[in-house]
Amino acid sequence: MEQTDIWSINPSTSDTFFKTAATVTGGVYPRALTLTNTDPVVSKEGAGYQIIITSGGNDSGITFTINGAVVGELNNKVPSAAATTAGVPEVIQGVTGGTVTSAHYYSRIDSIVVSAAVGGATTIAIGTTGALALPRCRIKGFYIIGGTGTGSLKANIWSYATGTAVDTGNILDISTPTGATLTQFLSLPGQGILTGKQQNDYTVVTDDEGAAVLTDYTLFCG
Repeated sequence: MEQTDIWSINPSTSDTFFKTAATVTGGVYPRALTLTNTDPVVSKEGAGYQIIITSGGNDSGITFTINGAVVGELNNKVPSAAATTAGVPEVIQGVTGGTVTSAHYYSRIDSIVVSAAVGGATTIAIGTTGALALPRCRIKGFYIIGGTGTGSLKANIWSYATGTAVDTGNILDISTPTGATLTQFLSLPGQGILTGKQQNDYTVVTDDEGAAVLTDYTLFCG
């Protein structure tokens, strides 16, 4: 019988994962930001999240260029997406007193380059947000803790085969139990669920009903 390594992942994001709120001044621009977290890995085994930038003031005239590894992209280049071109790093336009999120899901961040100094006493924070993105692997099982209402845990395959991320369909849709103290575990038969049909595919796992219906979940993959 074929044996594979199994790893578990419990989704976790933080809006200050890479940089706690601080001003950005001095130096020659554009320049790479000094990140609080110097470990470039966003999540284990090639999984990842979207990047979120929180502005404490007016950063609408500033851009942030993200250099790193995109989940599902194995050709060492950033695929095309909203406001990006294939092979060119994603550039995020700053906002005024709010947040902005990357189009891509990143498994590693090598650097984030800011185009100019953040004005005055304005602060910025950089972290992770959104749903969990898995590279091409197999979901072997999962463990969930239900929230206050009935919902579902879903997984959809996305593909970069054409250069642009395209949702190719649902591969998992499981109802979650009602009640914060209720748990549910399921070991999937056979070799589990393949999260990609081809090399540059990835899967986004979501709780489609909102946080109230799913307290927590852990995936077992191989």
